[in-house]
Amino acid sequence: MPNAYLNGVLQKYKSRDLTNHSLTLAYLKNDLKTWAATCYVDIVTSGSCAKGTAIALSSDVDLMVSLIPTCNENTGGLAQCYESLYEFLRDQGYTSLRRQNVSVRLKLNALEVDVTPARLMRGFQNRHNLYQSKTGTRKETDVKKHINDIKNSGRLDEIKLLKIWREKNRLDFPSIYLEYLVVTKLLLWKPKSNDALATNVFHCLEALAKEEGNPLFVKVDDPANTNNTLSDLLNLKEKRAIILKAREAISAQNWGQIVS
Repeated sequence: MPNAYLNGVLQKYKSRDLTNHSLTLAYLKNDLKTWAATCYVDIVTSGSCAKGTAIALSSDVDLMVSLIPTCNENTGGLAQCYESLYEFLRDQGYTSLRRQNVSVRLKLNALEVDVTPARLMRGFQNRHNLYQSKTGTRKETDVKKHINDIKNSGRLDEIKLLKIWREKNRLDFPSIYLEYLVVTKLLLWKPKSNDALATNVFHCLEALAKEEGNPLFVKVDDPANTNNTLSDLLNLKEKRAIILKAREAISAQNWGQIVS
């Protein structure tokens, strides 16, 4: 019964079908190519949509604009790329623009799209530097590795349910951190089957509710670059907020009080 209920929740928050938005997205990509100009390398569908962990409660599409290694090298670097993208989208009339840590979110008709400028690293095909607006620093990573790792993890449903729980509780819990925490820590030795769905998700919530030995205080690195510590994406206050909501969840009388 719990598994059937959770499968219903997954269906309820199934990611948007983008078939009818292909032309609108094509226009956006064309604008992004115009913005990138001579720096343009490629536009990559990234994030939850590419990984198979997208839900209707968060952004519908993630696009990474790959730029040549020398883009803005002597005129403000990655920070200028980020600001230039925001200003370009604003000037083009895109609405509901919002600066996020590494991306700019915009509203495209009924779609929410996150656009991330990324500068390709010399000598690499997939490794990029991203600008982190929270800290004013850059980070080196490989988005395609992230996609392959999570897409093939066998944990897509558990991740989606935890993301639904996150959104319902308005928690700051970056998707890349949540995904790798689930795959490499929370469910590392747990069975991969739909029959274990409810048990696995509840196990995750129990672990996140712990006072001692809480996985939120275990170091989680970015497998694409171990110099990136994913667990550092949240501060103590943000982690405590997750713990408190996880405690509420495991104290609930039924699944309907946890995710609905």
